Amino acid sequence: MAGAYARLISAHPETLLMQMQGYALVAAAEAQGDGRIGELVRACWMGLWETARLPLGADADEATTFLAHGRLINTLTTIGLPSDCRKARR
Repeated sequence: MAGAYARLISAHPETLLMQMQGYALVAAAEAQGDGRIGELVRACWMGLWETARLPLGADADEATTFLAHGRLINTLTTIGLPSDCRKARR
């Protein structure tokens, strides 16, 4: 799944950028007293959690590690580094 996600983000970086903007929008909206967007984004995140955890048969720690790796891929992609850049620096 991690490889498929990395390929998806590489092929369609606009999907990632929309996702990252959504997270920033939650903070901005909640700072203005609007919690509706945050509720929606958090519900979607929990759906993502279950979508990743259940097929893997993962416990909470394994699912957290898997999703944390995805967040790292997101950050690297957002700042313009390839997801495998860590391998080149070893």
